Amino acid sequence: MAKIEVTILGTTAGIPTRKRAHAALYLSYKGKNEFCYLFDCGEGAQRQILLADLNPMKLNEIFITHWHGDHYLGLPGLIDTMSFENRLKPLTIYAPEVERLTNLLNSGYSSKRFQVRPKDVPAKGSQIKKLLETSDFKIVSVPVKHGVAAVAYSLMEKDRLKINKEKAKKVGLPAQGLIYREIKEKGRVIFEGKKIEFGDISLVEKGKKIVYSGDTEICDNLIRLVQDADLLIQDCTYFDSEKFKEYGHASLEDVVKMVEISKVKRVILTHISRRYRDLEELRRKLKDYPTLTVAEDFMKVTI
Repeated sequence: MAKIEVTILGTTAGIPTRKRAHAALYLSYKGKNEFCYLFDCGEGAQRQILLADLNPMKLNEIFITHWHGDHYLGLPGLIDTMSFENRLKPLTIYAPEVERLTNLLNSGYSSKRFQVRPKDVPAKGSQIKKLLETSDFKIVSVPVKHGVAAVAYSLMEKDRLKINKEKAKKVGLPAQGLIYREIKEKGRVIFEGKKIEFGDISLVEKGKKIVYSGDTEICDNLIRLVQDADLLIQDCTYFDSEKFKEYGHASLEDVVKMVEISKVKRVILTHISRRYRDLEELRRKLKDYPTLTVAEDFMKVTI
């Protein structure tokens, strides 16, 4: 399977702090080919990319969850930099209410030398929408519940059939050799007079699943999307037991309830209100929840 690297570039809520920048997440899928994506692009995102020793020019697409400033105001500067660095390849930007992107890029005097392609993402209903697909994975979205049109995104790696050496040995195949290439390409082989199907010697290697919630209350759409995820990067603006539903965000209590029913393997809590200054205090709140971690700027996770 490929290696997926997720770097969380910004972890604050609406107002930045000395230690937390605005929302941005850089994902690199390293298989036969490398694909790089940015999810949200808050103010200062391009500098965070550089400080993380990542390459903004490698970005294939950008995905914006919603049009609150802490999630998109880094776009104009990043696009200008790409132009200054002589990018020629088109850049596709996915977002709900994508006409707002056109308005944003038409403000000021743009220096871009490449095409920016806006792609609208549905922000109503309950459909999990496929946005793009490669031979190895797909990226999907689903509407979520915030004060404005907003979506969550997921990269879903495809399951793969893999040779099981124990099964191969039981049916009499050698430990190695070109016969394995043949059975993968043709689906079956004749070996020593015996017909062997690929299914007889294979097993399913489950694809990985990563979800980025963006800003949202816990809602049915999000719960469906995060089911059985390997990694969830989750809005947890509030760590108190108080309710903040009017702001359209999740609290720690909300997240814990969702994780209990959705079988997520690992959760990183981000979009943290500036009211929480003591990281160790936040960690103590998670002592009974081993799958939950508090995000920090430049945190990197490989799965």
